[in-house]
Amino acid sequence: MSDDSVPQLGVDVGGTTIKGAVVNLGAGELASGIHTEPTPPTATPGDVAAAIGRIAAAAGWPGPVGVALPGVIDGSSLRHAPNLSRAWEADGALECLRVPEGANAVLINDADAAGLAELTYGDAGLDRDGLTIVLTFGTGIGSALLHNGDLIANSELGGLVGSNGRFEEIASGRAISSEELTPVEWARRAQPFFDELEAMLNPSRWVVGGGLSENFDRFASRLKLSKPISAAHLGVHAGIVGAAVAVSRAGRGSPSSAVK
Repeated sequence: MSDDSVPQLGVDVGGTTIKGAVVNLGAGELASGIHTEPTPPTATPGDVAAAIGRIAAAAGWPGPVGVALPGVIDGSSLRHAPNLSRAWEADGALECLRVPEGANAVLINDADAAGLAELTYGDAGLDRDGLTIVLTFGTGIGSALLHNGDLIANSELGGLVGSNGRFEEIASGRAISSEELTPVEWARRAQPFFDELEAMLNPSRWVVGGGLSENFDRFASRLKLSKPISAAHLGVHAGIVGAAVAVSRAGRGSPSSAVK
């Protein structure tokens, strides 16, 4: 568990909603209500930065902000973010986020943020039990790899393509909602991807986050896996908490490549 006692603002940028809250880093829990903004239809860096600024103002937060983004942070640009504008891929696109309203932001991939929260506040044993695969189900499917206490940043396991299509297109939280998938129908789509990941990476355990964590028992119980699977310790708030933790780690000069 983190030994930090100071609060920190974390913001989770999603394909449909941007959410932020002040986090108690010592307890690993929200210390304020959640402030939300709809993700702008254009979803450009400038639009998202402005929304984050409004969330910080609503929270009365003057300092650095942790921001979880739905894509791979590559220098000054964001790649593999299909639910945002293509403008994120341009060089320098992230600079308006790193200095929103004059306060430096610490950026992290959204699934990595959930993984970092799990690593910091989740079950004991993550620092010695080999590989844990964290999958976040929302507008898409994000992934984080935790290996013996270390976060391996910027995996994109939701991009796997099977005979029925791309994993994050046919089995995401959005697919469940828009196609009104039953747990059995979802499991039929998701099982081949879990099987492939299990064969390739041989994880010791699975953790499911995002919106699916709220319906974990109904959906995940339908999967047939050789290793244990559980809901993310912080559920739908894991991205916010992990983004806040990223600020703390950056302040300590953490070597984690997830923190940018």
